[in-house]
Amino acid sequence: MKTVLLVLVIGSVVGCGAVEIQQPTDFYPPTPTLCLVPGCSCLEDNSTSLVNVICSCQNKQVLKIGLLSRVSDSSQPPENTGSLLVENCHHVELYSRLVNH
Repeated sequence: MKTVLLVLVIGSVVGCGAVEIQQPTDFYPPTPTLCLVPGCSCLEDNSTSLVNVICSCQNKQVLKIGLLSRVSDSSQPPENTGSLLVENCHHVELYSRLVNH
């Protein structure tokens, strides 16, 4: 059984030294992989071969996370995702069968 750590951080973080990238709009078309969504990054842990996905939303960004085979306008995390950190999003939609599918 694969276990996935899901962390949602609501609110803003002050003084973290992050660089904010300005986007021309707060609407982003769906991308097939969560790793390509603006504000998201995927880092592979070489010791476990699992991917840590971090999404730090911008402006009033809406994030739809799900399986593409079930929800066509969602973004899918990699199959070997070990953790998912989502912060500062205006709205987050998590669709069924996302964890341990």
